[in-house]
Amino acid sequence: DMIDSTVMAVSPGYTFSDSDPVARMEVSHHGVNQIARYALHAHHSTVEAYFTGNALLDSPRDGCVAHNSRVYIQDNVIVGAAGTGVFLEDGTETGPVTDNFIIGRGRGSRGHDDGRFAIQSGQDMAHGGFGIWARGKLALIQRNHAEGHFGVAPFAFFVHPKFVETKVVPDIPGTPASLVGKTLKELGNVPGGLHLQTYGGFEDNSAVGTFQIGIDLSYFGSSVDDTVGSIVQGAEIISLAKSGKGISTTHSTLFTLEEVTIEGEFPDNDLTGIWCNNCNGCTLSTPNVTLSILNVETVRGGNC
Repeated sequence: DMIDSTVMAVSPGYTFSDSDPVARMEVSHHGVNQIARYALHAHHSTVEAYFTGNALLDSPRDGCVAHNSRVYIQDNVIVGAAGTGVFLEDGTETGPVTDNFIIGRGRGSRGHDDGRFAIQSGQDMAHGGFGIWARGKLALIQRNHAEGHFGVAPFAFFVHPKFVETKVVPDIPGTPASLVGKTLKELGNVPGGLHLQTYGGFEDNSAVGTFQIGIDLSYFGSSVDDTVGSIVQGAEIISLAKSGKGISTTHSTLFTLEEVTIEGEFPDNDLTGIWCNNCNGCTLSTPNVTLSILNVETVRGGNC
């Protein structure tokens, strides 16, 4: 069957000077293929790509998408993407995501990828309403700011491990040689485990607005002798909602939170600072000396 994909074309109603290589793109055909609704998409690219300095408005699905590619996603303004503003699709992406400003306008299904994984095998994704969603831990995510209303979360790390364990990091210029050719399952079995800071990092990101979760963290393993886990550095999460969670963890045991602030602004709110879910009887550990949780009803909640 033919795939009825959404098509982008240069808008004929806008003209620019010959010396200015700028074009305004608009949707020329609204297709029914949900996965294909990207404003900018690098798909299995064999060269480094740059998505830099763009303004992306009201994408019907996603804004900037790197799919098994090394993409520098930097200095973009992304407004109102229905699914995800920035999406790292396979977990093999190694390009940095830095200095982006993402505005949520309350679009998206408000459903989590996990809720439909059994039915769709992870194929229909990024629909819920996220600012930045990474399906892996290899990229640096730094100095991004999310603001507004997000259906699920301004920042999320999630994918069911079974979906990505056989994905192979591609041989693209700029990719660390120690990653090239290895599956994500192999990388997860290295001594000490694979953490956010092993090759990339989550540093100095901030969010202000309304959302279910500020930072959604799922499937972060650690070894029995690990005392650090993945490091969340310099995050500031300010919720304007009456309810929700600052950080939510699923199937994870250990994070180090350095210079992290979680704050509620709504008076008499029902917010939870850190929520632990489905940890199989573990005790979530967050060793830190610089974690600040302010004006929330529950500092720690969940089933740990």
